[in-house]
Amino acid sequence: MSRVLLIGNGAREHAIAAALHKSGAKIWSLMARMNPGIDTLSERSFEGNLGQAESIPNLEKIDYAIVGPEAPLAEGLVDRLETRGISAVGPSAKTARLETSKVYARLLLQSIQPEANPRFQVVKHIQDLDDAIDRIGLEDLVIKPDGLTGGKGVKLFAEHVHSRDEVLIYAEKMIRRDGSVIFEEKMRGTEFTVQVLVDANGTVESMPLVRDFKRAYDGDIGPNTGSMGSYSRESHGLGYVTKNDLDKSLGILKHAIRGVKENTGESYKGILYGQFMKTPQGIKVIEFNARFGDPEAMNVLSILDSSMDEICHRILDGTLKRPSFLPLATVCVYIVPEGYPGNGVESDQPISIRGEIGSELYYASVYERNGTVYTTGSRAIALLGKGHSVREARTAAYEDIDKIEGRIRYRSDIAANV
Repeated sequence: MSRVLLIGNGAREHAIAAALHKSGAKIWSLMARMNPGIDTLSERSFEGNLGQAESIPNLEKIDYAIVGPEAPLAEGLVDRLETRGISAVGPSAKTARLETSKVYARLLLQSIQPEANPRFQVVKHIQDLDDAIDRIGLEDLVIKPDGLTGGKGVKLFAEHVHSRDEVLIYAEKMIRRDGSVIFEEKMRGTEFTVQVLVDANGTVESMPLVRDFKRAYDGDIGPNTGSMGSYSRESHGLGYVTKNDLDKSLGILKHAIRGVKENTGESYKGILYGQFMKTPQGIKVIEFNARFGDPEAMNVLSILDSSMDEICHRILDGTLKRPSFLPLATVCVYIVPEGYPGNGVESDQPISIRGEIGSELYYASVYERNGTVYTTGSRAIALLGKGHSVREARTAAYEDIDKIEGRIRYRSDIAANV
């Protein structure tokens, strides 16, 4: 029986903890704030800086670690753990740059599979911004910071910035922060996500496809969020994604993994998430993530029919085999504080659960104090329904919404028209 160190305290990590617990692993968890769901599943829980997991006492008792969020990956936590002799499911700081540096990811793709890129321009000097805007075209402009922004840094012209001056102000701010900014051509098409497991020898195994809903409000309007919900089908595919689309996307991911190895000399291992756009010009990459998506982790791990503990060992040993997933649909609905996202978000507000929850509940950005759960400024609770169809799964999730009480809100249309 493995003893696993889990780093992270969101709903994604709650889903990982549930899958590990189901497979018999004993969990030690390091959380920035105490997630009651993860704490309940853990043999030991620590509260502290996620980037300092190597300082946990008795670390020699750990068989391996798994890193949930992106920030500790960017900070090189995997490298430091491995220096201490603790293998970690997650990429090194160099290989995690597929997510942590959008400039790196675009330039890598340009060298190995340029057709997967939209038109883009990397800008490092403020005086070059005007020319770069003209080359891409103001009306079609997407501004992307190079570094991590918690999923909220991308700005689209006419949606988030509305004039050339606003573009320049934001882009200058990002250059001062990161040293560069990317201007990209706005892509038009349909988004989909492909998550894969990657072992130390470069073997890649895919998981069920998931579609998420990033806009804050019903009707897909409002600002982007971390995501307000998601769904997967009982077939593990998506109706608008053909086998050819999936094959091309997997090919892009495999090329990226090989490209990282050639570029850094280090093998990518862990989870790789590709967000793609199906366009009239073919499959394009929106971005890569170097870990499970959130909420996508809940969709796939809730129907995992293989041992999560064994999968992690195989990732580390380089012996990965295709995992098994139950033939069920899933729908995940996020409950968020009032005012989310934005400056008027309600935080430090109590939330409670009335009655029994029939769906699966995952705690996200909350904390517990004296037996009461409180919100922070981000997503609070995810409810996940499962069923033999998306409609059945959706009903299961939404039936429990009214049992969550507090100063909260949610989207009512997740997977409504599937």
